Amino acid sequence: MAKEQLRQLLSLIETATDQKGLAQSRKRQEAVWLGKESDYLPWLLTGPVPERGKFPHYNLREQFYDPEKMLWEQLWTALAVLRGKSDAVPSVRVSFGTGFLASVFGLKQMVFPDKMPWLQERLSKKQILALSPEKLEPIEEKGLMPECHRYIKIYQDYLKGTVVRIYLPDTQGVFDLAHLVYGDDLFYQLYDDFSFVEHLLTLTAYVYRRASEIIKGWIGEPATAGFHGGTLYLAGCGVRSCEDTTTLISPGLVEKVLPIALQAVAPFGGWFHFCGDGRTLLDKLLQAREVRGINFGNPEKYDWITTLQKIASAGKVYSGSIPRKEGENLVSYCRRVVSYLPGKGNLILTGGLFPGEDPGEAVAVWQTSQEERFNSRIRGRCKTPDHSRCSRGN
Repeated sequence: MAKEQLRQLLSLIETATDQKGLAQSRKRQEAVWLGKESDYLPWLLTGPVPERGKFPHYNLREQFYDPEKMLWEQLWTALAVLRGKSDAVPSVRVSFGTGFLASVFGLKQMVFPDKMPWLQERLSKKQILALSPEKLEPIEEKGLMPECHRYIKIYQDYLKGTVVRIYLPDTQGVFDLAHLVYGDDLFYQLYDDFSFVEHLLTLTAYVYRRASEIIKGWIGEPATAGFHGGTLYLAGCGVRSCEDTTTLISPGLVEKVLPIALQAVAPFGGWFHFCGDGRTLLDKLLQAREVRGINFGNPEKYDWITTLQKIASAGKVYSGSIPRKEGENLVSYCRRVVSYLPGKGNLILTGGLFPGEDPGEAVAVWQTSQEERFNSRIRGRCKTPDHSRCSRGN
């Protein structure tokens, strides 16, 4: 692709940048993570980018093999974040798919134009038993790690002087990574040979932790803070752990495998994501000191009155979406979500707008709902009766 196009997009990003507003957004997100009260709880939204249709699109295969095309596609989301003028902060990452860290074990993914890369190779039990953490070193030279470093350096050259930050690639989680490396037979081994499972988890925990340390060094972020998902700022925690596979096993087995995942995130503090109905897993995570926050892949499966109260009681953070009812207007939605909270904290809200709704108006309604709920006297309160021209509460 033409480098001039990237420069043109970066110029749009510069024009859309509001340094003061972004500082406030980051401050609000940080307060929630650190258990402090801010003026408003953040709602992370994006705005319109009508220019997008005038420029080329690159499919996922093209992006996988070209760092500039990968950066190009992600920067449009960064521009949408800045245009939204909510409490989102823009970030991008090297996106090599869920099998990224499995590549450290010598496994290769299939790369597609229309869907994310997918791992179909597996290691045998014999191959895994022959491995040790020492044999996996130097991790920075294994699998896709060198390519990740190369892409990051190219990103950094383009992003120098901008407000767009780089976040970690998809590192999955300790048990999810074990599932990727060994395959579905992992579920049999949980019962037939748990010592083997422990060995495998020791390996994946080592790779997860070391790779996180290495890449954080490359992108220049501290162990216990960072960015994620194109909108999120992290404080008091520096990594995400995916536990999708963990939701598929019994509570007794969760008790046995989860401590290894917690040890892997301990140097950073972690927030944990999982899809499906993982209410048993949720209870275990909320009890763990290594866990700072939670994100659900299927928020529609939860009773939000009890769930948010449970998260708040544990002193953790929910960062993610809360389903909006069909036809529910903004005022009703915001009041309903705020009513679930026992106090003004523990929530970083994402998503939830219907097509055509203005993110600035949504943020103003969200802030007003907090004022009503918590009787706060907050400087910068919206003075426009219909809130239609408000943003960021300023």
